[in-house]
Amino acid sequence: NNEADEELIMSFMDSWSHVTDTYYSVLTATSEKEVKKRKTSFIQSLGIINNLLKQKNDGVFLLGSTFSYAECISAPWIQRFYTTLPYFRGIDFEEDVLKSFDVLPLWMGAVCDRPSCVASKCPEEEMIAACKRYYVTFVSPGANGSL
Repeated sequence: NNEADEELIMSFMDSWSHVTDTYYSVLTATSEKEVKKRKTSFIQSLGIINNLLKQKNDGVFLLGSTFSYAECISAPWIQRFYTTLPYFRGIDFEEDVLKSFDVLPLWMGAVCDRPSCVASKCPEEEMIAACKRYYVTFVSPGANGSL
């Protein structure tokens, strides 16, 4: 791998930490007003990832056709977004979040469909139980979840 690829991965990792921080802030919100404000920050952080993904156009992954460290780190988070945001916040991840982006939905779909990611996915009930145990104290109106 070349220096430009390493730099892109480092930029991704720096930006991805903001994505996970803002995701947690959505889940730890204690009112619907907080959820809406924090959801906006979460979507903005994903916009940075969307822009990074545009730097290579020879495949669906950050480094084009190469499934990289960036995808390995982000895969479990992406899987959690699809499960926990609808359950606790009533946020349809595809409709309410991803439809705002052009490259991000394709990338997340490719990551989630990768056989190694499918095989290593945490069961949804375990994801939800961990959220209940560690950080969710409020369920948004209209969400199908419970505490």
